[in-house]
Amino acid sequence: MITIGVVADNEPYTFFEGRTPTGFSIDVLREVARNANLTFDFRAGSWPDIYAAFLRGDLDAIDGISWRPERAEKILFTEPYHFREVYLMRDSARYLPPIQNLTDLEGLRIGVVENIYYLDRLQDEDLTIQTYDTLPSLVRALAFGWVDVAVGPRLTMEYLANRAGFRFLEMAGPAPLDQLSREDFRLGVRMGDQALLDRLQAGLDAIPASRLSNLRERWQEFGGVSTERSARLPLSSEQLQFLATLGPVRVGFMDDYAPFSFTDGGRTLGLSVDVMDRLADLTGLQIIPVRGQWDELIPMLQNGDIDIMANMSYRPEREAFARFTEPYHTIPNVIFTRSDSLNYTRLEDLRNYRLAIGAGIYYEEAVKEILGTKNLLTFSTQEPMFHALAKGDVDVVINALHSGNYWIHELGISGVRIAGELVLPGFTGEDLRFGIRPTLSPLADILNQALASISPTEQRTIETRWLGATARRADQSGGRIEWNETEADWLQQHNRRVRICVDPDWSPLEAVENGQHVGLSAQVLELFRERGDLNFELVPTDSWRESIDAARDRRCDMFPMAMETPERTSYMNFTTPYLEVPNVIMGRIEAPFIERLSDMGDRPVGVVDGYAFAELLKQRYPSLQLVPVGSEQEGLRQLQNSKLAGYITTLATASYYMQSLGLADLKVIGRVPADWSLAIATRNDEPILHNIMQRLVSSLTREERENLESTWRNLRIEERVDYTRFWQILIAGLVITALLVYWNRKLGRLNRELADANEALSRLSVTDNLTQLGNRSYFDREFPHSFQWCQRHKTGFAVAMVDADHFKKINDTWGHEAGDQCLQALADVMREHFRRETDRLSRFGGEEFIIFTSYEDASDIMERLERFRAAVANRQCDTCQGSAIELTVSIGLAYGVPKPTGSPAEYLRLADQALYAAKGNGRNRLEARQTGRKT
Repeated sequence: MITIGVVADNEPYTFFEGRTPTGFSIDVLREVARNANLTFDFRAGSWPDIYAAFLRGDLDAIDGISWRPERAEKILFTEPYHFREVYLMRDSARYLPPIQNLTDLEGLRIGVVENIYYLDRLQDEDLTIQTYDTLPSLVRALAFGWVDVAVGPRLTMEYLANRAGFRFLEMAGPAPLDQLSREDFRLGVRMGDQALLDRLQAGLDAIPASRLSNLRERWQEFGGVSTERSARLPLSSEQLQFLATLGPVRVGFMDDYAPFSFTDGGRTLGLSVDVMDRLADLTGLQIIPVRGQWDELIPMLQNGDIDIMANMSYRPEREAFARFTEPYHTIPNVIFTRSDSLNYTRLEDLRNYRLAIGAGIYYEEAVKEILGTKNLLTFSTQEPMFHALAKGDVDVVINALHSGNYWIHELGISGVRIAGELVLPGFTGEDLRFGIRPTLSPLADILNQALASISPTEQRTIETRWLGATARRADQSGGRIEWNETEADWLQQHNRRVRICVDPDWSPLEAVENGQHVGLSAQVLELFRERGDLNFELVPTDSWRESIDAARDRRCDMFPMAMETPERTSYMNFTTPYLEVPNVIMGRIEAPFIERLSDMGDRPVGVVDGYAFAELLKQRYPSLQLVPVGSEQEGLRQLQNSKLAGYITTLATASYYMQSLGLADLKVIGRVPADWSLAIATRNDEPILHNIMQRLVSSLTREERENLESTWRNLRIEERVDYTRFWQILIAGLVITALLVYWNRKLGRLNRELADANEALSRLSVTDNLTQLGNRSYFDREFPHSFQWCQRHKTGFAVAMVDADHFKKINDTWGHEAGDQCLQALADVMREHFRRETDRLSRFGGEEFIIFTSYEDASDIMERLERFRAAVANRQCDTCQGSAIELTVSIGLAYGVPKPTGSPAEYLRLADQALYAAKGNGRNRLEARQTGRKT
């Protein structure tokens, strides 16, 4: 056993993760121990401590020691295994003149670590020096623009910059410090211990040069992670089965959170988008992007309208509605200002300044608590927040470093500086994760495995693409494309002709009129015809279904406008989308607005046969009663005639046909939580054609994409005078006049019936069809009201989550019909035991229910829940098959008197934790958690 001294806090050479030593030098020492058949006992401390202990004889050897003549009198040294080079680091977004000698640094702000051995050499040149206590502080100072250049060890600075996500920082070359710019790393033993020195040197000599280089690369570029990449994602059989039955997942991306996610010319782009795409490649997930603002997407995640939320930071209160992956990126939040007089050290320094932050940002309440709301402005999107800074409407913006830098660059705002970093207890930076709705919790583990399997090279490539200073959105030239030899040969062999199939009735996106292809997709192909010297030949079809069949039979080569689905990928390849159009559900004018598709219940909802969302919706909403229709016009007419309760279409086509057909009695009643991502689809047995079309799609400039999007948004229908229709309308008007008297007599009765219908409709809109308890809409409406009532009256508030035990087994054994009857019986027992005026009962989803109410004595609510639990266990569920099924429930209770700063989400989170404990402790039991107490 050889005791060897290492510096405890010397990243990335030697440091500790918990009690485990790690770092580049530790990796080298482990190689030495293995090669020399030695066992090392690492003793850590500061350099003065371990050096003194080594000289006293308390240690056998010391690591990371440099040769000095005075040291050579007492110490034997191995040959150096590493040279630590002192380099200059710069921000790639800022100009830095070439540095050949120290005089070239004049006029620049130079950052160094205090008391570093070459500090005197820099100060002798009378340079502007700013010192920092640690290397991490030095690197952050450079990232925030407080210094123009940082001087320090290359490996360490690159490691720290990469770990912090500052990919825009880069090396500017060696520091011009002559002999001081190179520090040798050796192993040392005390004079007289030649045998140990020889064994250490032999161990070093046995390490191949390529292995040392690999170790240096791992720590310099990748933070110690192995650069070897696994061939496949190792998933369990249960995980593979889960993915196989999952279907497409809807991922929410903020459309103004550049450079992490943003919309550019109809495309969703950014670092988070690229990471999600890579996870989809690794797992086989199909992703449907859903764009929106933060305050739009979070309720959609809570309601189950999207499955995953990107750009989501972990907060304990969010566990009530999300399961989190590990962070895929962490960024500091900083103080942007144009004020030269602001000296920022803590948040209180901003009290007299007009401050802007993002609405709903995770530190919003903490900022309000310290600064109040008098001078605080919140913005739902980031661009107007930085416009306000540019116009002087606010003095300070708190935002993520990369996002702020992006908008400052994008809007050309001058004079902005970073005054400091937002540091609050519990708010160390913004950790970007994926939040998954709880019912898909196995997906969180799968995505974590996929994140861990992304190679360091890939991660660095993605981050460099979006976080590097030069990684700005660059428009393509839009000029004529030069085809490579393979592409040119393919075009020549096919006479530069591509056969296309389109939807003949999908105006204004695409249609066929008088045998000619028209609409927005026709505009796209006209651009491609000029840019690529191609001819597109229309294959006539009477419906979209016929077009799909023609593509399957290889009678056409391409769809100019289609959305990717799992089924279509069996015969078509898809380019990246070039247009995204909102997806909506239409209803009659008297129909109520819906919050989610599941609110349609078992009522018929139309969608054109063969449309992408018909396939996707069947997988996502198996209970939705989808009715295929032949065309857009047919679907809207059936809706108008009340043969359909709803009709799913795009906002573009809905706007067009409502105007052109005069459908004034229809309206949009809801948003489908996924947009149409429209791309070019090519037959998958012609990969070269796919490459050709992808190049054409990529050539679309930002302006061209925005023009395409504005084409349908600014649609106007030309009105024509039709005299035949005039006379028809005149005659119809006379008939209607004759009927008015009769109608007036019936009006009173109809109004009464309408009032009754509206009352019934209001009741049905918040009632679960199966159990007749409140549904999720009822819960969302009543839960905060009940909490606020208890908060105002300072009385107890209780939330109980009730889950039917082993309910899947009931469905699998006796069938879903029997399962439904058991849920109805459970709801009956619940109504019997909770009849008080303040009791609220809701079916939360599946076999999960929620009871929330007020109370005076906590023991009373617990006794009522225990009686309810026992009643369920003692009552068998009789099914229509004559089977008597035993059913039990697990209950998680959260209770307490709401504080003025409390939130209903806190109670829901605690109830969920208690329910989890009840299941873990054997089920058929009640577990309780009191708010304000640690459990």
